[in-house]
Amino acid sequence: MQLVAKKSTSMKTLFLCLAFLLVVSCRDRNPNLSEKQLLALMNDTTQKVAESPVSVFPDTSYVPPVGAKYPEIRSVDPAHPPITLKVSTSAGAKQSLKLSMFGASVEYVTLQLPDENDFFLSTTRIQQNYERGMGLYSSNTQVNMLGDHFITSDQLGIRLFNPTGKFVQNLLMSEFEGKRNIQQIEINMEGYKQAGLGDISGTRCLLWMGDYTSRKRWIGEFDLANMPLYVPHPELRHSAPGIEMVPVRNAPGRKIDNNTQFSLWGGRNLIAVTFNNMGDTLTKFTNHVRLEEGQTGGPANSDRSFSYSSDGELFFRQAYCDTIFRVQSANRIVPVYRFDFGAQRASLFEGTTSRTQGKLIPWKLLDFKNSMLLIFTEGRDCPACRTADAVTFHCLLFDKRTGHPTAIDMRSRYPENALIENDIDGGLPIPLNSLRREGDVIIATFTKGQIEEILKNNAGNIPSETVSKLKSLANALKKNEMLVMVVREKK
Repeated sequence: MQLVAKKSTSMKTLFLCLAFLLVVSCRDRNPNLSEKQLLALMNDTTQKVAESPVSVFPDTSYVPPVGAKYPEIRSVDPAHPPITLKVSTSAGAKQSLKLSMFGASVEYVTLQLPDENDFFLSTTRIQQNYERGMGLYSSNTQVNMLGDHFITSDQLGIRLFNPTGKFVQNLLMSEFEGKRNIQQIEINMEGYKQAGLGDISGTRCLLWMGDYTSRKRWIGEFDLANMPLYVPHPELRHSAPGIEMVPVRNAPGRKIDNNTQFSLWGGRNLIAVTFNNMGDTLTKFTNHVRLEEGQTGGPANSDRSFSYSSDGELFFRQAYCDTIFRVQSANRIVPVYRFDFGAQRASLFEGTTSRTQGKLIPWKLLDFKNSMLLIFTEGRDCPACRTADAVTFHCLLFDKRTGHPTAIDMRSRYPENALIENDIDGGLPIPLNSLRREGDVIIATFTKGQIEEILKNNAGNIPSETVSKLKSLANALKKNEMLVMVVREKK
């Protein structure tokens, strides 16, 4: 595939996108507007942002009026009341988790980097060197669909591959000094510029670059279908043709529609904020998960907030909240699922002060078309708790229509070693922690290192025929290759 840079109207869209990043204080206006009127106002494009040079943040072009425009609405949809999902460690006889429970077909594509000395991240250790210390963790390369193409993101940068897995180009690469090889990447955090992948919608995605030292940030839009004119930024060496990087103050949120952004905040008084592309704060959603009077939280972080898209809609859950909300419009969120943990629900006070023994805490959620897979822990998951055998993992598969749970036998102590049986084509089993769903695609990835880890951690639990397949694949895959499994769901 040959990509040709050309002019497009997306430059204006990009500048409009920048303006929403100016967050302002809250004051309700037009509180009595109907939702229909609200949507009409949100899509009003009569106001224009004057274009300014890309090297200057356009903070004088348009100044959003003070205050949030619309009051928040948290209301149940009477036609679709929230479904209660009862979470328990004793939900009946356990069953093996099989791919056919939610998948219908499987396709395989091998992504290959052009340089045989390059690599994808899987068992790689990331060492971050600070002025006063060092941080160490591991990170896997994530794969998403961009139209019919594949886009990968990791600590090294963002790359594009065509539908058959052939490398197209580096979109945006991180810039740092330090050693790098497939075993370990050492990053000097002084002068570190990290590339990141933002929201994906169809053939379009937002890319960002953050400078650790100066705390500067840039964003740019890449569109396979309509590539914008390339304008290089003097402070960025590794942005590709087709991406115009423009300095901004903060990272963008997730799209509700083409004119509305949603940002999930972890603030004390707010849970989320919505903006339009003119920079107006539309609604601020109040944080109701608070410490009780007299309580003082601690430094522990036993739970976390998350958001995800599913079939064109945006959902989120706040840490220590039992509800999953659907974002219906700029000022309305609708509860769609409620986890019932009973007396084992962890409060904010318990979670932040490590009082989590016997408490049930969500660890990972996969929202399929007809079912929902919840991995949760009994007790807090952290290295110290694993060493002390103070955390136990559980897994439930819920029917989204009825809320009925099926207990899953993980057959392993930790989800990174648990496998989903591939009973669709008899091919590769999937590590439970590596399965991802975003939008309407389920993806699992396999590098040489990941397959070797599967064999190492599941000795005796995999049929000999499957072991033979895995060994052959591990021998065939190079370090600059990744096998991607795309699972199409049941309708």
